[in-house]
Amino acid sequence: MPISSLTAEDNAPVKTLVEAISRDTTTTTTATDSTVTASATEGAVTRPTTPVPSAKEQDLQQQLETLDIVRAHVQDAQTWKRRQAYSLVTDDYRVHHLTAGTLRGDDKLGVAPALFQSLDESRVLSVLHVGRGLCGHPNIVHGGLLATMLDEITAMTAIPNLPGKTGFTANLNINYRHPCIADQFIVAHSEVTSLEGRKAFVKATLTTLDGTLLADATALFIAPRIPVAQIAEQLSQAKQTTNSNKSATPAPAPASAASVSEVQA
Repeated sequence: MPISSLTAEDNAPVKTLVEAISRDTTTTTTATDSTVTASATEGAVTRPTTPVPSAKEQDLQQQLETLDIVRAHVQDAQTWKRRQAYSLVTDDYRVHHLTAGTLRGDDKLGVAPALFQSLDESRVLSVLHVGRGLCGHPNIVHGGLLATMLDEITAMTAIPNLPGKTGFTANLNINYRHPCIADQFIVAHSEVTSLEGRKAFVKATLTTLDGTLLADATALFIAPRIPVAQIAEQLSQAKQTTNSNKSATPAPAPASAASVSEVQA
């Protein structure tokens, strides 16, 4: 479950965990003509983090805002509130984030989704665009990408209803109903079906704008027994231990005189 995709701006526990994951990564930003790139110290990660919207992204954004389903949910303020997608994802963390970073871009997830949460926090609806760079078979969006979208939408629905407002995917069961053609807007919808202590059961669908069912899923999310602040501290300590072990690794011993003479011989 991608914890940083959550949209509750005031979700302090999730913010704590996201900060713990990203705070030990030293990031250097360099402005270019069209993007700001970040180079993480580990893995030599260099990917766009805060891109200037391309012409295609601007066009998709305009199309998104004029869709009937988006307009209807904006107007229905008695039932829905609009959320900013990936509001918890910082630029430092974006280079490591699948849907806010790696999969963003023209011909992939070309624009941030229009995201709505019901006022009672039991439902979430997302309208997103899937590009031609996300295919498995030609012009058909990869099933793994659809699974990722279902995981995210169910997480966004479950987690606000869990103790501590955080949780992790325990299982996700998907039925693929119809091929998803690339280069179109699709609709993800999810709702909580039941709550049992630390467990949230959720169901979700992916459909085209005209209502064709692409996939449906059920999911179980579980809140951790350990407080999220403690998890964050454990992550930070593990990171520090790993770095300490790397720096403490002894350098190779210099070759002995005997070995040098053997090589020379």
